[in-house]
Amino acid sequence: MRATFTDEQQDIGRTVRSLAAAEPGTARAALNDGWQAPACDGPLLRDFGLLGVPESAGGIGSGLIDLLVAVEALGAQLVASRFPAHAAAVQLLVGAGGTGPVPEKVLEGRRVLTTAVDVPGAAGWADRVSPDPLVRTLVPYAAQADGFAVLGAEGVWTAGSAGITARQSVDPSVPLSEVTLTAPAHADPVGAGVRRAALVVAAELCGVAQGAIDLAAEQARTRQQFGRVIGSFQGVAFQLAEALTARKAAWDLTLYAAWAVENDRPDAAIQVHAAKAAAGRAGVFAAERCIQVHGGMGITMEADPHLFLRRALVLDARFAAGSWHRRRTGELRIRDRRAA
Repeated sequence: MRATFTDEQQDIGRTVRSLAAAEPGTARAALNDGWQAPACDGPLLRDFGLLGVPESAGGIGSGLIDLLVAVEALGAQLVASRFPAHAAAVQLLVGAGGTGPVPEKVLEGRRVLTTAVDVPGAAGWADRVSPDPLVRTLVPYAAQADGFAVLGAEGVWTAGSAGITARQSVDPSVPLSEVTLTAPAHADPVGAGVRRAALVVAAELCGVAQGAIDLAAEQARTRQQFGRVIGSFQGVAFQLAEALTARKAAWDLTLYAAWAVENDRPDAAIQVHAAKAAAGRAGVFAAERCIQVHGGMGITMEADPHLFLRRALVLDARFAAGSWHRRRTGELRIRDRRAA
């Protein structure tokens, strides 16, 4: 595994950051006006849809880490784009065993997909437990999508909707719904698809953590108390250092997990579960520290820290909560040690 990003990956990150920075405030606007597609939604879906898609699935051989770099950059800006959810859906399909090329209109963003993975009342992924095989919850942008990439006990398939019930999202910039799906005519084996898709969510969480840290650091550099900037106080500096450490560990783990998945490493499943759990914890922790650094103003609606906490909570719950991933990590490690 490379220890540094390639020039192309750095260019991807810079380009996505510039697109996101051109329209700040979409997460805040959604608090009152609901979700509206940002201006960068179209270019992202159209121009970056091939990221992470191997040639066997109709792509140009781009690696999964290329995609994660783009998604992480979006998460840091809290962009309310459908691109991460669409990209996760594509990864769910391309990683499924036996699947052929993804339709060209999906890769070009002309048909927008989203993931339908989480089962109401179940702790884990739908491939393990499905009380109702055709109902999924925490489905992002369900009403704004053209179709669904579904994970079930039967495998992975694309589906339409037989009914969408909007649910109140703690982050209005990411509308969530409960969806009743059409039955599959054919399902492909799960393969590595669910792992690849889960890492897309983990990457966005790492971006959210970085955005919260950046906001808190700016406050620490400019806010003064007792004639000194508050960043000079240990009680503030240590909180930011802990958040930065957690975020760095989660991001490194996410990148390693992506490499492990693409190279069929025997520890790939463990690393994916560990990465999703670590990213969720880092995102929530960084947002909470951001609120703390802002002090009394941090808990008000006028300040932005709560926007990062809202996004982190929504993403941490998607593709199973971090608590479940931590348990799965432990179970798999114990299983491997017993086998050894």
